[in-house]
Amino acid sequence: MTETENVSKKLIEDAENEKREILAEAKKKAEAILKEAEEAREIILTKGNALAREMYKREYDFLIAQFNSQLNQKFLMEKIKIVDDIIKNIINRLENISIDRIEKPLLKFAGDINVKNAVYQTGKNEKRITDSVVGKIFGNKKIIKSEKAPNFDRGLKIIDGRKEYYFSERNLIDPESEDTKMEISKLLFE
Repeated sequence: MTETENVSKKLIEDAENEKREILAEAKKKAEAILKEAEEAREIILTKGNALAREMYKREYDFLIAQFNSQLNQKFLMEKIKIVDDIIKNIINRLENISIDRIEKPLLKFAGDINVKNAVYQTGKNEKRITDSVVGKIFGNKKIIKSEKAPNFDRGLKIIDGRKEYYFSERNLIDPESEDTKMEISKLLFE
C-alpha cells in the first residue's frame, strides 16, 4: 500500500473513530435527556396523582359532610315533629281531663292572684269550669261573671280593672315554649 493509501486509510479510520465517539456521546446525551424526561414525567405523574387523590378526598369529604348534614336535618325535623305531636297529645289530654284533676292547679291560680272587684269569663267551649266551680275555687273573694262574651276558647279569665289573669290547661304546659320543647326532647332523645 502506498503512503497515500495509508494516509487515506488512517483518515478514514480517524473519521470513523470520531464518528463513533460523536455517536456514542450523542447516544449518552440522548439517554440522559430521555432519563431526565422520564424522571420529570414520573414527578409530574406523582404530583398529578397526589393532587387528584387530594381533590377526590376533598370532594368525597364534602359530599359525605353534605349528606350527613341533610340526614341530620331530616332527623332533627322528625324529632321536632315527634315533640310537636307529643305536645298536641298532652294538650288534648289536658283539655279532656276531669275537673277534679285540674282543681288543685285552679286553687293555686286563685290563691296566687289578688283581686278586689273582679269579673270572670269562661271560654266559649269551656265545659268543666262552671259558675259553681268558680264560686267554689274563689270562695269568699268577690268575683262575678262578666256579661261580655269571651274571646277565647277554653279556660278561665279573671279581669280586675286593667289586669287580666288567664288560666287554662295550657298554663300547665306551654306548647309554644322552647323550654317545654327542650325538656320533652331531653326526655325522649338523650
